[in-house]
Amino acid sequence: MTPTKKAPGGGSTFLRFAWQQLRARKTARGSFPALPNFAAIAPALRGMPPDAAPQVAVLTLLPADPGWRASGVIVRKGQSLTVFADGAVWISKPLSVGASPLTALWLRIAKTAPLRKMHASASTFEAWASGELEFCLKPPGEWANESGDFDPAVPRAGASGAIEAIVALWPGAADAGVVALEKSGLSGPPAINRAPPKGWSYLWRIGDGSIYGAAEDAGKPCINVHTHGDVGILQYSIEAPLDADTALEWRWRVDQLPSVLPEHIQPTHDYLSIAVEFENGQDLTYFWSAELPVDTVFKCPLPWWSTRETHWVVRSGREGLGQWQSERRNLKSDYEQAIGGAMPSKVVRVWLIANSVFQRKHGEATFADIALSARGDRRQIV
Repeated sequence: MTPTKKAPGGGSTFLRFAWQQLRARKTARGSFPALPNFAAIAPALRGMPPDAAPQVAVLTLLPADPGWRASGVIVRKGQSLTVFADGAVWISKPLSVGASPLTALWLRIAKTAPLRKMHASASTFEAWASGELEFCLKPPGEWANESGDFDPAVPRAGASGAIEAIVALWPGAADAGVVALEKSGLSGPPAINRAPPKGWSYLWRIGDGSIYGAAEDAGKPCINVHTHGDVGILQYSIEAPLDADTALEWRWRVDQLPSVLPEHIQPTHDYLSIAVEFENGQDLTYFWSAELPVDTVFKCPLPWWSTRETHWVVRSGREGLGQWQSERRNLKSDYEQAIGGAMPSKVVRVWLIANSVFQRKHGEATFADIALSARGDRRQIV
């Protein structure tokens, strides 16, 4: 077994983080996406010709709101709607730590699953159910269930700021409404929303996004990820027994790390990784650290995740960035060292994780040749 290392104390890392954020405050604040002429959008929507004019609702959402906010907009399944959003939720405004609508603004219909999240500051949806549209502000991951009930164990106090949302429920196709809006001189939602690669889906607890996409390298299929002030977990369901020879293999080319500081405390927990989920709900995630030594192992520093997720540094520093690297991990041995306790009997999913919410820097990587092998059976995923 490879000897593992404990993560260092977090005091010095936090001081470095605070200095970084204060010194680059203007850049950090500028990384929050904003819609130009946001104040003019609602009047422009209401002033459209009758055949193109949508139903419009405007809401101001606060992080201290006790629950979901009704919009007053009743949708039918299949109707097109666009949500325009602006503002930020501040965890610490002096340190420019906060969440944009891409990570904090959630939607649901008729008080039931599934939940949806913004994938851009202007996002178009096809109504997935019939009923009243509701909104709330919520950090990703902190849900009691898929219907959007809040986890009472996770405090909601302390955040500040607000996010404004404008709902446009189109009378027909969203494209026609967007064209009419653009004729008034305002920008509509982006035309491209990267879909996840075939067989992969976003973890509902974190929400959909567009940060992952299918790609090719030298004619071989791979998955590219680009993150900037957002978060996404992509999952691939696959079952394999957890035996002495069970292994995860992959190649990756990490072009840019989303953190320049050690990632083991919450304000610096920005990283790119590949992970496996076990049948007991635990997951073990392998990542490339900016500074932590290889084989450093630690529990996730985020609420809720701290009892479920364990991190293992497999590469560190800038050496090798931009170059393809090959990895192979023995999962049973790693589980024994990193997590311990009763051994699960199988692996149930492979994950890709990207987070850049805290420092709001760019991160980019490409994954290829992901495979899970057990009992002599090697199953290629990518």
